[in-house]
Amino acid sequence: MSEPYWQKMGDKCTVVISVWQWLSYVSDITNLCWFLESELAEEIRRLHHLVANTETEGRYIVVGTGSTQLFQAALYALSSPDSAEPINVVSAVPYYSSYPAVTDFLKFGFYRWAGDAYTYKGDQPYIELVTSPNNSDGFIWETVVNRSGGKLIHDLAYYWP
Repeated sequence: MSEPYWQKMGDKCTVVISVWQWLSYVSDITNLCWFLESELAEEIRRLHHLVANTETEGRYIVVGTGSTQLFQAALYALSSPDSAEPINVVSAVPYYSSYPAVTDFLKFGFYRWAGDAYTYKGDQPYIELVTSPNNSDGFIWETVVNRSGGKLIHDLAYYWP
């Protein structure tokens, strides 16, 4: 659709990525959230300010190297290192098959996989993952647990307006 425009622009729109830049899933090994792309987020903020097409002041722009890494960042942001117990993480079946493994991957004790949201009976704080549309069946899902103490992450990786 816009390919002829970019072809016409030629070298004016050439992007060069220096060899010293990370070209992997790791953008900053010194940071706990090693997968966040802060430089790209800042450039997106600068572009929107220049074009003036959306408000970025006081907003968070979270850009990562993949949806799994962004999912981990969201879990980290919603959990507390000061809690006596890790916060439970649940999702309604069928959920993205990597949720359990990714949730327990870092093992730093802020959160833990607690299984199917339909069978979750815990009375402690929780994070519910809502995948809509769910990638395994394409249906639109809503929250299941719906009680106080819950935080929500809406995974819209497969959403298309």
